[in-house]
Order: sequence, then C-alpha cells, then structure tokens
Amino acid sequence: MANPFDFSSGAVLTAAQLNAIGNKDDVTWSPTVNWSGSIGTSAYAQINDVIVIQFRFTLDATPSGTFEITSAPVNSAFNVAGISGNGSAVDQSADDVYAIAPNVQTSNKIRLTTVSHNDFATVTSSAPFSWASGDSIRFLMVYFA
Repeated sequence: MANPFDFSSGAVLTAAQLNAIGNKDDVTWSPTVNWSGSIGTSAYAQINDVIVIQFRFTLDATPSGTFEITSAPVNSAFNVAGISGNGSAVDQSADDVYAIAPNVQTSNKIRLTTVSHNDFATVTSSAPFSWASGDSIRFLMVYFA
C-alpha cells in the first residue's frame, strides 16, 4: 500500500490529512460471559483495525469451568492471537490480587490466562484461586480486527 502522505523532512500535514489517518470510535459493549455475575465497565475503542477493550466483572456466585467472554466486540483477525493485554483477578475474601492476561482464543472468544513465574494456566473456577461471590476480574487488552 502506497503512503498517501508526504513524510519528507519539513513537510507539514494538513488537518484533513491528519483526520484521515484514522477515526476512533468509543463504543459501549454488552459482553456475554459464561460465569454468573455483574458486568461493570465494558467498553471498547476502535482505531482503524486496532481494538482496545476495557472490562470489569464481579461474580455473584461460585463459578464452574473456564472463564470465557464469548462475544468479543469486534472479531479478531487472528485465532489464538496470544496474550494481548493485562489485568487482575481479585480474591476478595483473601484480600489478594493475581496477575492475569487476556487472549483471543478464536475470532470472537476471549479467555484469560494466569501469569506468574514459569506458570501460565487458563483462568478456571479453581485457578489462580478458588473463585467465589464478590471476586472480580479486570483487564485492558489490545488486538487487531
């Protein structure tokens, strides 16, 4: 793809050229998750093909299985794109916080991975701790549409 802008030394881009570089859309999003709870902040921004997601979720019951968001706001260009952000898993009863990382599993499914030294595992009802009502998940991620 040819570059539409003059990036030579001393060149000045016009306002119209700068505006054409990319528009950012802030959009609220209603994700579908497989654990029972309340979704707090859930929004995303799209800048051309770059998607930025902010997500917060609080459990209202003891979960089972693997945590999944089964409705990414925009499909990923890649399946199993790898870790693409960071976040925290909050164990309210133990007053403890664990590092987690979101990743794209398929074009529209997001899973979380626990992150500790030489130990990566999918976030499940028993990892990185035994989840219960009141515990929460928060993350920020970036991926390509």
